[in-house]
Amino acid sequence: MNKTILWSVLALAPQLAWAQTGAGHPGAGHPGAGQPGVSVYGVVDMALSSYRGEGAGSRHMVTSSGNQASRLGFKGRESLGDRLWAGFELESGLNTDTGTGQASNTNNQASGAVNPNGAITFNRKSYVYLEGQDWGQLRLGRDYTPAFWNLFAFDPFRVGVGMSGHVLNGTTATGFRASNSVGYFSPGCTTFQCKGLFFQGMLAAGENTGSDATKRDGNLYAWRLGYGGADFDIAVASATTKNAAVGDFVQSNIGGAYQWQGHRLMALVGQNKTRIPVAALSGTSRGSFWQLGAWISVGPGYIPVSYMQLQRNDAADSAARKLAVGYVHPLSKRTTLYGTYAHVTNRGALRLPVSSGAEQGPVPVLGGNASGFDLGIRHVF
Repeated sequence: MNKTILWSVLALAPQLAWAQTGAGHPGAGHPGAGQPGVSVYGVVDMALSSYRGEGAGSRHMVTSSGNQASRLGFKGRESLGDRLWAGFELESGLNTDTGTGQASNTNNQASGAVNPNGAITFNRKSYVYLEGQDWGQLRLGRDYTPAFWNLFAFDPFRVGVGMSGHVLNGTTATGFRASNSVGYFSPGCTTFQCKGLFFQGMLAAGENTGSDATKRDGNLYAWRLGYGGADFDIAVASATTKNAAVGDFVQSNIGGAYQWQGHRLMALVGQNKTRIPVAALSGTSRGSFWQLGAWISVGPGYIPVSYMQLQRNDAADSAARKLAVGYVHPLSKRTTLYGTYAHVTNRGALRLPVSSGAEQGPVPVLGGNASGFDLGIRHVF
């Protein structure tokens, strides 16, 4: 079976590569946001990590991005008058433990993966935009998909060993971001944090040639609709990535949060599916999940905690559960210490490690457990 199938099914696969994502603390936003002109911003986040997989031993590492994704970014904004603005953002994901850059993708398919010997790529963001105060913002380039934002906004960890995204995301090519995209944000809404009624939409192209059945592979259309109130948020989202081999991949989710006195309670429910069952993955065509999480304010810091369950419809009735808990302690506005512990329980044909990607933990045996921790420091500039 074509290897692209293995990259096109959710967290239904035994192993998943994932691109690391955004901030990991209450109210974190984007470093450098709101500054006029051109600015440079970034995050350097490093941790001592130890991961274990049942039947596969343990792995001890210095890792990058345990609390926020390490990155280097450039952004600019210019007023055009008459309540119009133009701007750009270029953001590169960094493996700060080795000083290398992270992979990007040229066509939203496995065949488009590119990382030239660890050189810097602007894999996280690479877009130009035009914005009007009355009609919103239009973006062209590489950006986060609307359906990803719920996985980010309503996960207490977002990155690191506690993150659930490596279990819940969609295709490895478009589960977080899409290249060759046209995106729209309604007025006053340019990130995942929006107030009032808002809408986000995206179209992206695989840019294939030819006229066969795979010509549309890598094309994506996605949307997110929600409401942000004074003390609560709710949003529903969906994304479809064309893939002839699996009958397309559809990622859908709904999430919400309620905050009070420095605390935040989060919930997320979703489903990822293909129209054609994948024989190489025990006939899987659907994975359903739910997650509950919270930020519990404790003095100057907070405790993130989450519990997730995933169920897929294969012949082995495979399932996974993940429990994570941590503590985040700010030393200043820019520097933070943190620790996170997570445990994954697999059943059936699943063998998810406790973390994934280039610094993943050992992959356990079928139905085996996995666990691990991060102890780290984060500095924002």
